[in-house]
Amino acid sequence: MREYTIKIVIALVALYVLFKITIGSLADSFSSKIKSFTDHSQRIVVKEKILEEMKKGTEKPNFFSNEEKIIISNFLNKIIDELNIKVK
Repeated sequence: MREYTIKIVIALVALYVLFKITIGSLADSFSSKIKSFTDHSQRIVVKEKILEEMKKGTEKPNFFSNEEKIIISNFLNKIIDELNIKVK
């Protein structure tokens, strides 16, 4: 019985260490990213970066290449047909 208990304790410790190494570190990184967004100044920085990228995007003459235009158009037409939407 004592050997069984020791094996269980060793297995639990090994599982805990494995969890901390893999999933725990991933959860910590997400937690720190979420905490950074709770800070008002950090949200302003992110907002400014997004607006800057949007401005760069609108200054381009074309958003999509001809191939991308065809693919997106076909995709949207398929969705419209599937949803039975009447387009003017």
